[in-house]
Amino acid sequence: MSQITIIGLGLIGSSIGLGLKELEQDYIIVGHDKDHAAMDRAKKQGAVDKTHWNLIAACEEADMIILALPISDIASTMQAIKQDLKSGCLLMDTAPLKRPVQKAAAEHLPSTVHFIGGNPVLTRHEHLAAADASARLFQGATWALCPAETAHAEAVNVAANMVSALGAKPYFLSPEEHDGLMAAAESLPLLVSGALMHAVSSSESWREIRRMAGRQFERVTETPDFDPEALAETVFDNRDNVIRWIQALTAELQGWAQALQNDDADVIQSWFESVQQERGQWLKLQESGDWDETLKSRNVEVGGFFSRMFGGAFGRKDRKMWKE
Repeated sequence: MSQITIIGLGLIGSSIGLGLKELEQDYIIVGHDKDHAAMDRAKKQGAVDKTHWNLIAACEEADMIILALPISDIASTMQAIKQDLKSGCLLMDTAPLKRPVQKAAAEHLPSTVHFIGGNPVLTRHEHLAAADASARLFQGATWALCPAETAHAEAVNVAANMVSALGAKPYFLSPEEHDGLMAAAESLPLLVSGALMHAVSSSESWREIRRMAGRQFERVTETPDFDPEALAETVFDNRDNVIRWIQALTAELQGWAQALQNDDADVIQSWFESVQQERGQWLKLQESGDWDETLKSRNVEVGGFFSRMFGGAFGRKDRKMWKE
């Protein structure tokens, strides 16, 4: 029987397992996590068929491996398993940045392995924990895919079809494009919330301000409930792109300040009208998931992808597969 191994059994990893289980295909799902409680929880949830405490043992027979891990753990995990991967194995990740992961894959993975970088972009899930894992988590979500140049076209189709089967929409782009977009969509909002909270809480008036701060302040200063070291690492790993967006935001704020100094209420009003309109359109698209006009499309076969994957080898890897 074919094997899929999921490394990291938090919200993302367990939800992938639950989604794959619902497809009722002929494979076994093995889970591994450094936290034994996470493995027990995933097994009780039905996200995996079995768990293995030993990382190598969990991976050595796998036809597909999904690394649902923080960026800081991916390189060391690849290094640990690289000598024990089956030839033709498809390896994917779910980290929010792709350049560091692609670099680690190029450094550690053997040429017999097909690597497809991935990032499921979820919305309105900020309060979900691993216990809230669901087979429906990825419904309508955008799932960025960044194949390594050495990955065979068949491997790319398998990855895209799996994403589609889980209810998400594949979005193909390069690691450089991905990280540039994520700097604006994720890192900049994170820094803005942190900078605002730091600036205001450092003020001599903070004792009085906090008494007056309401929902608007709460919303803008909200940051993910992650380890601060992990948050800082995500920003630093993409700092060239993040710095450009900080500079763009600084210039934008200077424009708003200049309009206020010039007593130009009409300009401020027009800008508020514009941002409300753009945000409203974005939320509608987010709700509908109809990004077709802005996403790059790729034709993939959505049926029987596991039979195509596990039916034999992907084929030769001596040609460049990925083209825009």
